[in-house]
Amino acid sequence: MKAVGRPFSLTRKAVPIDLDSADAFACGQAEPAAETLGPGGGKSGTGHLTSSLTRSVGARAVTLPVTAVTNLMMSHSVVGAVGVSGYAFFTLVTTLPAMLPVTDLGAGAAIVEACARDGSRERTLMRRTVSTAARNLMGAGAVIALAGVVIGLLGLWDRVLGGAAQPESNVAAAAAAVLYGCTMPLGVGRAVLVAVNRNDVAFLMQGAGSVLQVALVMAAAAMGASTAVFICVAFFSQLLTGLVSMVVTGRLTGIPLLLLVIRSARHKSTSQIAFAQLAVPMTVITAATVAAYGTDRLVLSHLDDANAVAQYSAGAQFFAPATSLLAAAALPLWALFAQRRQAASSARGHLTRLTVYFAMGSLVVGAGMVILGPSLGTWMLHGQVRVGTDLMAAFAALLFVRAVSYPANMWLTDASGLRFQAIAFSLMAVANLALSIQLAHLGAHGPVLGSVLSYTAIVLVPSLIRAHRQA
Repeated sequence: MKAVGRPFSLTRKAVPIDLDSADAFACGQAEPAAETLGPGGGKSGTGHLTSSLTRSVGARAVTLPVTAVTNLMMSHSVVGAVGVSGYAFFTLVTTLPAMLPVTDLGAGAAIVEACARDGSRERTLMRRTVSTAARNLMGAGAVIALAGVVIGLLGLWDRVLGGAAQPESNVAAAAAAVLYGCTMPLGVGRAVLVAVNRNDVAFLMQGAGSVLQVALVMAAAAMGASTAVFICVAFFSQLLTGLVSMVVTGRLTGIPLLLLVIRSARHKSTSQIAFAQLAVPMTVITAATVAAYGTDRLVLSHLDDANAVAQYSAGAQFFAPATSLLAAAALPLWALFAQRRQAASSARGHLTRLTVYFAMGSLVVGAGMVILGPSLGTWMLHGQVRVGTDLMAAFAALLFVRAVSYPANMWLTDASGLRFQAIAFSLMAVANLALSIQLAHLGAHGPVLGSVLSYTAIVLVPSLIRAHRQA
């Protein structure tokens, strides 16, 4: 197929993509924000928004069953090979990156802003911002890898991991830290796809990565591998997926992303985007979210037992893809709202309708979790641990409050809005951790209930009020 040379605009209908094209589309100059959503949600704006949402949700709907099945197969294989205690250790280590506040160092916000402002055919601003983000992530990855190895050499990972730790904890966690550190700079590929409103491609890559991961895990299980090998295989598959994603994204956008990442280690480039004003609040938000949700397994590991960690992890296997499906619908709003905020016309009605739609969608998906989760989760754990309806209902409630806040969160992605969210999420994290510790005696669903209460009171309600006042 012949390459499409027309510049891409966040406000135009997407040009058909040829994955083999070197320059299918580019991030061009943004058109007036009023045309993005249309004044009051006009026809042209609504059509473009619907197209973006349809592509994103459609791709996630296709990959969601794939991800769900591969997660079930992977968990079933790991439990069958190393038992429930080994599975608890496996999930605890493989979810440690979710507890790090430096997932992308706010690169996504800066790259989205650069794409909205960049009107040059050479995409100079976009390239410089990507290089800056990659260099920052490369440094953070090196620190994480070094810290993981040092903790392992000191034999301290056993203490960090608590009751779910195993004799091979130090080696496994250190190797995981190194592999994850190498993967971090590759995250700019996903940020670029979000910026150019091609979340569908990102989700398709994620689905392919899950297939690769379960294939490698099942191969390791067939060879009678240890838990440490399963952990390394999981992180290695993420590294391979990141490399392929960088290449594919580079061909779609015409930006040599992989080459920019490699060069960023030696050549310093300065972005004209106020990187710190966007990246710092985003990093704080990420860190707060990590503290709020990523520590639940550690709380259960220290205050309960490995069975509680395994039960929580089984429930999270359903919550994660359900959340990602609704997040798929929210992601296109980020780039579109980045332009819409510059318009003088009101978007309050549009924001209200989106909030209602997200609420309705979360109720449908949550009902499916409550109905199917207990039986499938118990099967996944070979019947050794029962996944209760109370746990799945708690996750469904958390899904609802997070989904309702998505449109407001995406509207509040300018500098002042991100600062507001950073404060709210930080306060929520403190309250969530305190509640999780107090409610851990209830079992695996205790920390989830703590998350629901803290998120509703400190993030959801204030965000809705502020966003609808500004829209």
